[in-house]
Amino acid sequence: MEGDAMDPPAEAYEEYECKICYNYFDLDRRAPKILECLHTFCEECLNTLHLREERPWRISCPLCRHRTPVPDYRIQNLPNNTKVTEDFPFYIDSDPLPQDALPPYPPPLHPALVALRREDASVATSSGSGSGPGAGAATPSTTVSTATTLSQDSVRYDSCQSCKRVALTTGCVCVIFSFLSMLVLLFMGLIFVHSHSVPPSPAGPICLSVASILAMFSVVVTWLICWLKYRPEHETGRASATSSRRNA
Repeated sequence: MEGDAMDPPAEAYEEYECKICYNYFDLDRRAPKILECLHTFCEECLNTLHLREERPWRISCPLCRHRTPVPDYRIQNLPNNTKVTEDFPFYIDSDPLPQDALPPYPPPLHPALVALRREDASVATSSGSGSGPGAGAATPSTTVSTATTLSQDSVRYDSCQSCKRVALTTGCVCVIFSFLSMLVLLFMGLIFVHSHSVPPSPAGPICLSVASILAMFSVVVTWLICWLKYRPEHETGRASATSSRRNA
């Protein structure tokens, strides 16, 4: 009974385990990688999530969906949670629970990184086969220009997403304002039309006409919002444009 009372509670080790696979962190393939949102997951799980990302320069947090940039498309380049690594391996020694076995090989690299390395290798091969002492010097400049192009694409994507959020917010505000104004004008127009004033007031037909225009405006803006929110993003065209600039 005394030994059970001295054992630490299970909650004491929650900060030392990955919230995806529920295995303890270590200093190898389950290294605790911290994201910009301050959530920590093991490198193995983040690698698996990163393979599902269409844009390899960032990763979305599985808890809060915050997007963290991934340096050089490699999850292992993300910073470690030093608070967890400093306590290793004391928490594992204190609670030696069996851990899940890792697959024999780590997750593969992101396809975008593989394609980038293949292009760099082809450029290096073509530069090495050229003549002149300056043929081999084209590889570093090509790599620098490639990294610059990728960073520019990342910044451009982030700015487009910010503009998209502003447009969606503005559109929603316009739709709500138009809908409420339409209801008010429709109610006032019906009152003026059914009033028994002589001669009939022209305010009724005017209010109904403006209400109809606002209804059409709300429908059009709603359609534009849905199109902007759910339209497919042309990643293929962007990738081909990036590759053409890189080859140029």
